[in-house]
Amino acid sequence: MGMLTKGEKNAYDMLKEIDSMNMKYWLPIGATTLYETCIRLEKKGYIKDTGEADNKVIYCITEKGKKELKKTICELYERVDYDSVWFCLAVMYSDVLTKKEFETEKKKRQALLDEYEAGTKANKNALVAAKIPYSGICAIDRMISIIEMEKETLKNL
Repeated sequence: MGMLTKGEKNAYDMLKEIDSMNMKYWLPIGATTLYETCIRLEKKGYIKDTGEADNKVIYCITEKGKKELKKTICELYERVDYDSVWFCLAVMYSDVLTKKEFETEKKKRQALLDEYEAGTKANKNALVAAKIPYSGICAIDRMISIIEMEKETLKNL
């Protein structure tokens, strides 16, 4: 739905956009998955066929879809994962939010990251003090790096 906030597209154009952004490395999205998702979103009333092409279905996002996308973007800002894919998607399509909504979500994300960072660093310190080998701590270092990157992203938005 986020791609459709930038303009009307058919499923093939969305696949090309996914490929051009190397999103296939973020999430495995194939043609079948995308076509099925478009059908599912259309049935829910989130997107619709514009009827502007005879041989291709050209989709646009509906008002219901924009509301659902806003809700989803806010949910993504308000959760922390062991990967930054969901945060990246939230940032990419956050222009669907009003300025006030966006600032609110950034503040919520910052508070969440601050809390998560403190707990993660405390956990690492406890493991280091217990002389756990680095192989048992490396995932924590990765998470700290992701937190720092996301905080930097928030600062730059």
